[in-house]
Amino acid sequence: MKKALFITLLAGVFASASAVAAPEQVQQGDLAKMAKKESKTSIDALCMAVYEAVKAEPSKAVEVFKDVMMQRDSWSATDTYAILRSVLLAAPTLEEGFVQNAAEYHNNPGSYIPVAVDSAGYQLLSTLYTLPQTQPVAAAVAQGVAGSTITGQSAGNGVTSDSLEAYVPVAPTTPPATSYNN
Repeated sequence: MKKALFITLLAGVFASASAVAAPEQVQQGDLAKMAKKESKTSIDALCMAVYEAVKAEPSKAVEVFKDVMMQRDSWSATDTYAILRSVLLAAPTLEEGFVQNAAEYHNNPGSYIPVAVDSAGYQLLSTLYTLPQTQPVAAAVAQGVAGSTITGQSAGNGVTSDSLEAYVPVAPTTPPATSYNN
């Protein structure tokens, strides 16, 4: 009896370990199905799937982003930002190229430094601005990414640290009067 119980428990341990060892990889076709509005997939689940797909093949990051974004007629700025941030978290080397080119691209769409065109970060930025599904929210999303990046020179909210320091009020030299209730 003890031997049978031990074998059953041991089989359960090996079965659960093998199930956990290899998470399922999401294929691009599956991502496209998940991204469709009628799929009712939550944005969190979609972002996680995008992250996993890009993490597995960083060289296809721009293609994954484009395929997902083309599945709907339009995207909100929040959803676009979440999906783009998932791509950038999975392939952090893209973020620097994206942020470096964001300001110039916004001021003069299609402008580029010849070296930048080969950059996947630039290609991701260009995809964001040129897809009809994301064009209306592209500037807000790009600004959000640039403002939240640690590779750029922003203070985390899109305002440079020099500008932020200029608006810090000077502390008073004498403390304010207090009442007996304080």
